[in-house]
Amino acid sequence: MTTPPSEPLDPTVMKRPSLPRAWYRPTVAGFLGYLLHASSWLVVFGFASMSILGSELPTAAKMVLLVPSVILTGHGFHMLGWFAHEGVHLSLLPNKYVSTAVGCVVGALALFPTYGYGVTHWTHHRFTNQQSDPDTRIYSRYRTFWARFFMGRVAANRGYIRNTVLAALGRPLPKSYHMPFRPRWARFFAVFTLACAGVALVAYVAVAVVAPTYFLVGLLLPYLTAIPTSGLRIYLEHNGTGAGIFRDTRSYVSTFWTVLMFGNNFHLEHHLYPTVPAYHLPRVHHLLQSQGLYARYGAHLANGVLAPLRYLGARYQYPEALIDDLDADPFVSL
Repeated sequence: MTTPPSEPLDPTVMKRPSLPRAWYRPTVAGFLGYLLHASSWLVVFGFASMSILGSELPTAAKMVLLVPSVILTGHGFHMLGWFAHEGVHLSLLPNKYVSTAVGCVVGALALFPTYGYGVTHWTHHRFTNQQSDPDTRIYSRYRTFWARFFMGRVAANRGYIRNTVLAALGRPLPKSYHMPFRPRWARFFAVFTLACAGVALVAYVAVAVVAPTYFLVGLLLPYLTAIPTSGLRIYLEHNGTGAGIFRDTRSYVSTFWTVLMFGNNFHLEHHLYPTVPAYHLPRVHHLLQSQGLYARYGAHLANGVLAPLRYLGARYQYPEALIDDLDADPFVSL
């Protein structure tokens, strides 16, 4: 639900509180836990799918069991993309170069154009729902559930791939709020992203030749399910939101979503503090809630397991640019 604000809102003066410095720091345990969480979906449910397929169950029963198993395996690809997202935010490891490089490597397993995504994504965070937000132009075009289902992720990744190729060739990129790397490093990460994706593609082709059944039920079909589901998630986070901090995105709050998304369901908190690792976002949520800031600013919170899904349909639209660019920079730590 969206809480009505308890006072008039002016996006130019709304403030976020400071956080303990420790909450900004990546931890080894958090890094390993994140990687284990993302990869476990692929390993556990990929194995489950193969076990179901090789069982003596009736064909109809196999199909009934395979559908959720394949979808949950696909969630592993989705989470590998989230892991790469953490690298783009320089929140995987203390060194920003290593964080980005590791994100590129792991993201390649999901064939995710990590660096090109970062080019657009930092601009989206800096200017969320404002004139310079590239995502308002990408996602507001698709106004129905099925258009978003089929086109949301495809349209976004097309732009991310283009960014990656342009950067790798040393060509000018669209005006943006760039990641904090000099041009030679930007080009390196773009080339590295493409190289990692190439290695991953060769590996997947090898799996298809050596173990075609596993490739089909453990990799290809799950990957195809992750494309629409990951695209829909973007609409869940932004459909029907407003302008200014606490108003420009949505968190979907329940233990179910926190476990499923490894804390990335706290998307509002992520936008407020984009360099805080995902596994620290639940404590950020509790802090802001204890200070009454959600009620004060009329924050978009969807509580429960099913309630967030209402925002996927045509009743709620991804906003076009709502206001001129604000001066406040969420990447500046408080």
